[in-house]
Amino acid sequence: MMERYISYITQDIHHGIAILFVCLVTIAVACMMDLWTGIEAARANKEKVRSKPLRRTGAKMLDYYRIFVVFVLIDVLGLCFPWYGLPYAAIICTVAVISIEGLSIVENFKKKKSHAADVAEVAKNIIECLTKEDAEKIIKSIKEEKKRYERN
Repeated sequence: MMERYISYITQDIHHGIAILFVCLVTIAVACMMDLWTGIEAARANKEKVRSKPLRRTGAKMLDYYRIFVVFVLIDVLGLCFPWYGLPYAAIICTVAVISIEGLSIVENFKKKKSHAADVAEVAKNIIECLTKEDAEKIIKSIKEEKKRYERN
């Protein structure tokens, strides 16, 4: 009987650690993608690429990880409650970091004058679409943009 309880506890710990690991890797990937798009934007604008952005990205990742540890401590306190089964705070922190880095990536696309920057704006418009007329306007603008892209 006791072995069964220990098995449940260790299984929960393994799941929690796996989620935390995925969150940490996701934060690192988001930061690297921001660095990558930043370097591409600098090259597209014929700016000199230096090692400073890499150092800044490393420092930013460490800052994110420090905040992440604080959120993990909140999750540790949450273990006192029976309904607190996942590291919710760590997941929320990861979503916040991805959002911040995502906005930075979109800004880099705008600097590069890439059409990928338009994707975020179109997605926002689709989400805000309330009526059938709004949806038809968005579809029409997407089709016009596609035709313009195909001509170039």
